[in-house]
Amino acid sequence: MALTQIDFDSFQTAHNVIVEKRCDGFFLSAAESVRRYYLPTKPLSSCLTIPKRFCLPLRIDMTLLMPQPGLHLLLGEGHISFGTQADNRSLSDIIEPDNKKPKHYYNRTSLDKDNEITVLYGLKFMQIIINGKTCYFSKKEKYMRAPLFANMNKAGFELKIGTDKFAEVVIKKMTVEEYDTEPNAIPITNEILSANVIISKGVKATFEDCIVLLSPMLQEEIKKTDQFLLNNKEFKIKRKIEGDQFGCKITYTSSVHGFSYALVIHEHLMHHFYWWYMLSNYKFEEKYMGRKNDLTNHVLKSVYELSPETADRLVGYYDKCNGCGQSCTVKTIYELNGKKFVSCHGKMGMNMNLQTFSDLRFMLDIQKDILTTKS
Repeated sequence: MALTQIDFDSFQTAHNVIVEKRCDGFFLSAAESVRRYYLPTKPLSSCLTIPKRFCLPLRIDMTLLMPQPGLHLLLGEGHISFGTQADNRSLSDIIEPDNKKPKHYYNRTSLDKDNEITVLYGLKFMQIIINGKTCYFSKKEKYMRAPLFANMNKAGFELKIGTDKFAEVVIKKMTVEEYDTEPNAIPITNEILSANVIISKGVKATFEDCIVLLSPMLQEEIKKTDQFLLNNKEFKIKRKIEGDQFGCKITYTSSVHGFSYALVIHEHLMHHFYWWYMLSNYKFEEKYMGRKNDLTNHVLKSVYELSPETADRLVGYYDKCNGCGQSCTVKTIYELNGKKFVSCHGKMGMNMNLQTFSDLRFMLDIQKDILTTKS
């Protein structure tokens, strides 16, 4: 039996990882964290690598604070995600990950207190425990019967940690315990819940119903944004509500101008995104797949003139294009101050940070003036 206390100073960083050693632990975030577990290679581009390999059976224990989720633990070819919402690929096998098929578990974490996480990779079982409750248990993982397992286990598996873009995670303690013999599973004393990764069906919730489980501060920012969008008649917005607080999407669409904004909510977690959306039946630049309008460059330039800091943050919200397809039709090139950046779908992806809402309203206020002038 070997117990390894993870020394965070020994981590090897890669690609836009943000790290800071603090008095309360090791802060981890990412300026660009592309989480695409449906891709066969490089599913997470921003991560830390521990310069040691580990053999099964093993146990990983972590104590962490995660006010802005999510966190990803990568062992070998597989991964486990924590605190991610609407995530139908929160699990994959350490030897034979089949990322084309959804696989998920109930991975909710607390936002305002320490989370105690335990992962057991046994030879005959796998178990995930979050805050004292078993969230996943299986005796049928592919690695348990994989022909390559013996040799790969002898060589040891690489361990990595990464976060979503702009997540805020403080890792206070992390240990890896390797066993000489198969350990016992931790007794399961709770009902193992199923993850809800889709919009709730068959319900007609109100706006207030959908946001009720979010923090009061988040609710206030969402209400401000809702009123801003609906009260500005220049936008010609139509609001659509699908589902409830357990799986909800609130969409604001301006079909006249060609942009939309949406919030995706699952219990106490949410994210939101904005874009000038593409239409498959709309002919643009001699091909069918285009936008009715796209004022992004004009809007960013105007924002920069009033607040360079806000403009820089807005550029940071855009999902970067990573060449996931050879014949991509949604790669979008924007420019600010002579610097070009390539965005996937031209979409801005934002998390639960309150600043994202005020930045969005600032941008939309300028966009409103531009649309009014054009009219």
